[in-house]
Amino acid sequence: MKGLFATIVLMLGIGYAPFAAVATEDLPPPRSDSWTVPTQFLACRGNAYALCYYSGPEIATPSRRYSNPPVMPCEMDADGAEAAACTCYAVTDLPAIPDESPLGPALQFNYVLMTSILQKDVNRATIEECGPLGDKCLNLVNLGTCAGSEFQGEGCQQADVCSMLGDARTGARQTLYENLTDVTLISTFSFENASQHAFGSTSCDGGKYAGCMTAPCKQDENGLTTCQCPVFDGPYQVGQRSERLKELGLGCDISPNVWSAANRIALP
Repeated sequence: MKGLFATIVLMLGIGYAPFAAVATEDLPPPRSDSWTVPTQFLACRGNAYALCYYSGPEIATPSRRYSNPPVMPCEMDADGAEAAACTCYAVTDLPAIPDESPLGPALQFNYVLMTSILQKDVNRATIEECGPLGDKCLNLVNLGTCAGSEFQGEGCQQADVCSMLGDARTGARQTLYENLTDVTLISTFSFENASQHAFGSTSCDGGKYAGCMTAPCKQDENGLTTCQCPVFDGPYQVGQRSERLKELGLGCDISPNVWSAANRIALP
């Protein structure tokens, strides 16, 4: 677990400071899942969610021989629309995290990438509420400090978008897509099942990929979920280590499927 923690810190840049401001209107559109700093991952707790971080190919991507994750393909829509149906984890149970876990409170939360909220009005409202860097709301970076102060003080409150993801305790449904009554889960990011896969990053110079953040999802009977994710064409990073993907015979191009991926944009 400590090795996983180190990988997460290095990959997301947690603890790197100060963060330079960047105009959100200068980023690619929300469907690209583009981001610049880890404070833009807003922390939410108490909701069920879909996790599409490992979705893409028609084979499973286990981290090692004795891990056994499911096959979670991302298949392009046949009608030519720029969208993909991605099979994802359905995370419906609230986590029970050991006190000695090196990731601490980070494992108790899931995260909405604020630059990738697909609903335009919610996207704008979230930027106004949390600032373009997300540092005015509870986020992946300030989570540990805020937990130490019992989530009191400036920047330690959950963003309003978290309340739109549903409530696992009460059974309240999501309201991000109020008109889509068959949508039961919203796709976010978390560290759930990270040990089942080769958590890391593989850079791809360009191509089509699925940007699944805040995509609407319908839960399946087998404990997984299917999310309708927009597709974007550009550079991206797959959230698994390249060495392990090569061992599995995988690379950036898994056509006709696409990876569920994101794009971290380095600041000058």
